[in-house]
Amino acid sequence: MASRKPSASRQHLAYLAARLMAEDGVPDCASARRKLARQLGGGQQRDLPDDREITAALRSFQALYQADSQHMVLQRLRSTAVQAMEMLAPYDPWLVGGVLNGTAGPHSEVQLQLFTDHDKELQMFLLGQGVPCRFRERRVDVAGRQAQIPVVDLDFPGGQVEASVFSAQDLRAAARPVAASGPLTRARLDKVRELLLGP
Repeated sequence: MASRKPSASRQHLAYLAARLMAEDGVPDCASARRKLARQLGGGQQRDLPDDREITAALRSFQALYQADSQHMVLQRLRSTAVQAMEMLAPYDPWLVGGVLNGTAGPHSEVQLQLFTDHDKELQMFLLGQGVPCRFRERRVDVAGRQAQIPVVDLDFPGGQVEASVFSAQDLRAAARPVAASGPLTRARLDKVRELLLGP
């Protein structure tokens, strides 16, 4: 049976992708992989690392080069996540991404998923909160089907928040951007508060 251990080439590419995220502000593994593919000129496509490999490389990079600053940034962003989730409580907010899994850095934003059948009401609610916000759409994969969903970008003093708005029935599905791979881990407000208060 063939070994599943990643090749030295894949490990090196995972490190390069992680560095793009940690130092250049590339927002996620999928974007880092695309940028890496462009830098390679279309070669070595089969050797491109997956999300798990890039995340592992990112954790190693941060532990070596950004340990002190990354912890402070992560605490600030988790505090912003709590603030945003408290404000958005009527719309069932869940935290996802690097702020949740601990890989967020200075260029990261808080990523939330909201679940509601009243997205127009949500827009009116946000306009009355006094928090600068912008509305757009995004293509995602929800339980094997592609859909355009509303996205709200919010400006909090502690960082940027990106809130993707799904229908209430999508809560059971593993909603993720089309280019991403692997299941998402999500957390509600009580769990995020625990993370913020933890060691």
